[in-house]
Amino acid sequence: MGTITGRVGSRAGRAAGLLLVPLVLAACTSTVTGTGSPAEPPGPPAGATATAEPGPQVVPPPPVGPGTQVEAIRMAGATSLVTAASPDRTASCFPSGPFVDAATLEAQAFAPGTALPTLEAYGFVAAWAECGQDDAGRATLAITMEVSDPGSASAAVIALADAGRSPGDEALVLPTSRAVAVAAQDGDETVQAWSAAGRVVAYVFHTAAPGTARDQADALMADQLALLAAFTPTPQDQVPALPTDPDGLRDLAVDTPGDPDPQTGPYGLDSYTRIAIDPVGERALLEANGFTGFYTKQSSDGVLSYAVALYAFPTSAQTNAVYSEFARLETAAYGGTPITAPSIPDAPCFGFDAGTPELPFLLQRCYVGFGSYLASVDVAGVPALDDTTAMDPLLVAQRDLIDG
Repeated sequence: MGTITGRVGSRAGRAAGLLLVPLVLAACTSTVTGTGSPAEPPGPPAGATATAEPGPQVVPPPPVGPGTQVEAIRMAGATSLVTAASPDRTASCFPSGPFVDAATLEAQAFAPGTALPTLEAYGFVAAWAECGQDDAGRATLAITMEVSDPGSASAAVIALADAGRSPGDEALVLPTSRAVAVAAQDGDETVQAWSAAGRVVAYVFHTAAPGTARDQADALMADQLALLAAFTPTPQDQVPALPTDPDGLRDLAVDTPGDPDPQTGPYGLDSYTRIAIDPVGERALLEANGFTGFYTKQSSDGVLSYAVALYAFPTSAQTNAVYSEFARLETAAYGGTPITAPSIPDAPCFGFDAGTPELPFLLQRCYVGFGSYLASVDVAGVPALDDTTAMDPLLVAQRDLIDG
């Protein structure tokens, strides 16, 4: 295969979008003050109380390291796509992605002091968050949080609910979710639900029209629990040894400037669909073309943010077939203005404003492909769409890594 040079928007496009597009969901960052639910309705697990203290069975978490990041990314495949309950929640929002420490998770998803003490006490290991919103800004957030053991997960649900409950919240029992908080806000209804599955705590935040939010949130929790039933967390002592480059792709993805962001790492097919523009369609596309691996590097350096997405396939024909469909998806999702990288003028490149009229945020995306590899390079925060000062050398370096 010759040199392809572009791609936006499968959620490598979306992976970039989650990192690079500053779409801050106020509801998730300021009003997630939660109540919770164990998975075993209607009563608490034996020995657990609303003020349960961690017992001697709590397994200390592994030290945060590359293996922790891999475990957080593994959890993506066991976290519900918010479109499972609300197909209209297709716009990305914040917080999303992997979390390797409880402090960062609380800072981005919960009110101060309502999650960190409990998660640390019950042996927090890693988490993944999925966030989607509709055109009106109504948001849905699904989070899976891996803790010490099943007993700790059930007790943590109760403690988190107790810590997060606000005055006026209504405690409910739904078919798969217990101790759910409901509050009226701007004419909508907000539901927060907690459950436990094995040693994973599941959380759902959902805002919808009154009379619909409860059933939709519970449907999402049911989907979440079904996914978690098939998920096996990595034993804590094995997390540090998780392979950080199982498909041998890391060195074929160009290093991006600055410090790596948590999203950096290897993604299997299940996890990749959580960062895809069209999860169902892209999964079918990748499976049909022999997808063998995906690795992304993402970072920020000053005002600029970077994302490189590298896909591997058995043959160049399959690489080209995937690129063609990605180009169609991205054109539909982003539109964009064609731009030119001077050193590779035939590379497919475009730029678009990923911000708002009040807060523009300019992003560039280019593709290169050779043989079995397809790569996209994003640079966000550029001063002008046609300013390729940062993009051009990165694109050349990426091409040189995969051109054989």
